[in-house]
Amino acid sequence: MKIYYRIAQTFAFVLLFIASVDVEAKQSPNQLLQEVHMKMAKVQDYTVNAGIRADIPLIKILPVNAVIYFKQPDKLKLESKSIAVMPRQGFSDVAKIIMDSTSYTAVATGTETIGSIQAQIVSLIPSVDTEDLVLAKFWIDASANLIIKSQLTTRSSGTMTIEYFYGTQEAFGLPDKMIFTVDVKKFKIPKALASDLHSQVKTPVVDEKKDKKGQIVINLKNYKINSGLKDSFF
Repeated sequence: MKIYYRIAQTFAFVLLFIASVDVEAKQSPNQLLQEVHMKMAKVQDYTVNAGIRADIPLIKILPVNAVIYFKQPDKLKLESKSIAVMPRQGFSDVAKIIMDSTSYTAVATGTETIGSIQAQIVSLIPSVDTEDLVLAKFWIDASANLIIKSQLTTRSSGTMTIEYFYGTQEAFGLPDKMIFTVDVKKFKIPKALASDLHSQVKTPVVDEKKDKKGQIVINLKNYKINSGLKDSFF
């Protein structure tokens, strides 16, 4: 009987040890975001070549090539010889939102398996309800400190979902590919493009009863990181 008791006691200790390790391994929502931010903070600025393809019912344009320049915390510039439709949200806005932890309340809202990754879902509720941002959700790979999916809901642009795919610059939290899914009804065309769109963009007839979603796919390559871009450049 003593042998069985010792086995049971040892088994209970092992279970308790595993449970304690699991509790310690689980980070709070703020800790998860802080780890993501620390990886992003390694990048003060970058330049990258982008291939942009828009598939939006109301904005039919050909794929274009562009160069994207970014500097912390929110300076963004795009250069292209053709019309390029690119939302800011996946570039400057996400980093800026995460950086200021006093501007939101972070809440753990479950997990979801995306590919082979068990992502931790963190929802951010703005502290001030007068801001454009209504709600932000991030799907985080806690083992790599990477955002693999985000969803931003704003008063001005509706809900936008962004998927991130990493490769060459994973160590810096910079994706090789991004897929934006946008709410066509609220998606805003950049003012600088408005005049060109009248002459170059074909506007098809759209069924108002359908839930209209559009996609913008951006492939990124040839990153130049921390080259010292000046504020005056932007």
